[in-house]
Amino acid sequence: MPATKSATATVPIVTGMLTGLPVFLAGSSASAARTPGFELAYDDIDVFCSSPQSLISAAERLRSGGFEITDRYKRVYHRWMKHGFKGWHTNSLKLEGHGGVDVNLVYKLVDKHPTTSLAQVIESFDFGLLAHGFDCETQVWRDMREYLFPQHEAELAQAAKAFTVPPSGNLIQVALPMMPIRRDDWRNGFISQYQGLREIGRFLRYNDYGYDMSLVYDDLLTGYKAASLFYSARTDKPELEMIGKIFESIAMSLEDSQLSGDWDKLREASEQIIFLDDLDAIMEALE
Repeated sequence: MPATKSATATVPIVTGMLTGLPVFLAGSSASAARTPGFELAYDDIDVFCSSPQSLISAAERLRSGGFEITDRYKRVYHRWMKHGFKGWHTNSLKLEGHGGVDVNLVYKLVDKHPTTSLAQVIESFDFGLLAHGFDCETQVWRDMREYLFPQHEAELAQAAKAFTVPPSGNLIQVALPMMPIRRDDWRNGFISQYQGLREIGRFLRYNDYGYDMSLVYDDLLTGYKAASLFYSARTDKPELEMIGKIFESIAMSLEDSQLSGDWDKLREASEQIIFLDDLDAIMEALE
């Protein structure tokens, strides 16, 4: 459900309820809350939890505060209580609250270990524009953009000043590429099927929000072209060869959309991709 309130109004509601827990608000809502003019540029609030226990604690706090677990995720929550998380890469729980405020609680593993700090959560993201977040345990905002992108230090400092004293007219927005670790993987074509299929939708979402994605565009285009060559050569596995053709098609559509400024065709194609959620994963594991 798209948000109907500004991030600057809704984020404090959630972070206040989670004070003292080792969980971290990050992602599109954090970026919207800290970027002038983008207060409505997010779908829901993502909170990343350092352990299964902190996710359950956060869920119960939010429920006590009036949030409700969505119907589909009630079955997921019931399963977790009996059998735990079972070591899946990502575990998430969706709750609905007041006035259109939705919260996703996420516990994920990166390189087979939990993300136990806000810095680790941020570095696991794809896009540089997401390099800031809120530590609910200490109730402090952290901004890693100057650390991760020193080449943009002057621009970021100017934007930070504009945030303190909002400009009358033009907004100052700093275009950032992908996160350094992710960028290295993408530009060398080290892209999993799951990541490659999801990434174009993420890119389009932030592009539609109004963020300057020009540097991310170049990273994605380079990555899709490199990965398509690898997967297309896997003629021994037709399913991988098909992934290569899909990545090649995405790269061509990216170039066409960038030149024409019309993203509708690519947007429609990305919406046709079906992804499994936690309930799907549980049901498949039972087969």
